[in-house]
Formats: sequence, C-alpha cells, structure tokens
Amino acid sequence: MRKSLYGLKQAGASFYSLLSTWLKEYGFKAVGSDGVTYSLRLGKSVILLTLFVDNGLCTTNDHALYCQFVQDLSEKFELGEAGLLKWYLGVAIKQDIQSRTTELTQPQYALDVLKQFSMDGCKPASTPLQPN
Repeated sequence: MRKSLYGLKQAGASFYSLLSTWLKEYGFKAVGSDGVTYSLRLGKSVILLTLFVDNGLCTTNDHALYCQFVQDLSEKFELGEAGLLKWYLGVAIKQDIQSRTTELTQPQYALDVLKQFSMDGCKPASTPLQPN
C-alpha cells in the first residue's frame, strides 16, 4: 500500500479508497452521489466531512465528538490541523466566533474575472446605471 500512496499516478485514488473505507467502518455515510461529503450522526450530534484530494474540511455541533474523531483518525492517518479555517478551495473564510458569523468571499476569483475581461484597471462605481 505504501508504494501506491507515494509517487504513482493512482496515489490519489488509493488514498481516497483507504480513507473512504475507514470512514464507512467508523460509521460515516456518503452524502449524495459524488462521494466527497460524509456525515456521521450520533443522536443529536453530527459531523460533516468534505474531502478534496488530500484536504478535508470538518464541521460539527459537538466538540467532544470532534476531538474523539480527530484522535481516532490520527491513529490511522497523518494529520495536520490548521486551526480556524481561512481559505478552502479558493474561498476566503472569515469567522467571528463571538458573534457566531461566517463570511465567505472569493476575492481572487473576482479579480481573475476582471482581468480576463480586461477590466482589472476599471474604477468602481456604487451603481453602474441610474436606478429606475
């Protein structure tokens, strides 16, 4: 298995297969048909996990369950935990824990679209046309 996980074309597929099998044995169920989002429900507690290549995004309503899951997962796989999420798949994420808000933006995508249409030097306007 080690050989298939490092340096070969099928490394991603081998890793995903191994992780997917482990998640299902742990009690997770695939959400939808794409097979990249998993959920685990234990009573009122829920863990949602989304995978992309070798990155995962996990959210829960039960911190103790999350800690146990991360501990169990780290016994099988090498993990790197980055704390509060700031970026994921090109989306900027700003969380305010005290006010319990999360803001999602795509500033780089907006800049790329402006550049694609040669509008990266344009001046902003509050309203491009007169209302009504």
